[in-house]
Amino acid sequence: MANPLLENVLPAELADRYQVLDEKGEIGDFARLVEIVEADLRAADPSVALRDWRHRPVDVALRFEWVDQERTRPRVVGMVKAGMPLVCQRCLQHFEYPLEVSVRLVLAGAQDAESGAGDEVGDEVWELDRDTVRIADIVEEALIMALPLAAMHPSRRDCGPLAGKIDAGEAVRTRPFADLRAQMERAKK
Repeated sequence: MANPLLENVLPAELADRYQVLDEKGEIGDFARLVEIVEADLRAADPSVALRDWRHRPVDVALRFEWVDQERTRPRVVGMVKAGMPLVCQRCLQHFEYPLEVSVRLVLAGAQDAESGAGDEVGDEVWELDRDTVRIADIVEEALIMALPLAAMHPSRRDCGPLAGKIDAGEAVRTRPFADLRAQMERAKK
């Protein structure tokens, strides 16, 4: 059985049927996402490497519809959920970062995208360079865009053995410019 996320589809045909996709994929199905996660995981202790993270589920619930009554611009609306294996930038330990991404895209050709195809309805525009699209590409882009620049545990207490050291280190802060005004006044004299 073929994976509908990986097939090239015509958005207009899916919108005509008001197609609903409720699929499960795996993180490993998305090559660019795998590259990003691998690069992040290299920063952590390799002896505590996560196993089988590529098989973690990606839940996809998308619906195709038309933006306009003339049926000229298809839209995809829905949610993508995944537990991303990332490295906490505070304690450098692996953890699962929950992602829940809302998708609301007008699928437009280059000429439609330039004319602001989704502006009046508040949707983002996904510019198509051909008539077909892989749904996996939409899902992957949504997940990548939702990744945090610096992933961290939700709470410092979740940072494991380093949590106490982090809290203790915050009490002693170095403020290099705290006495700058006084230093500048002394330099003028």
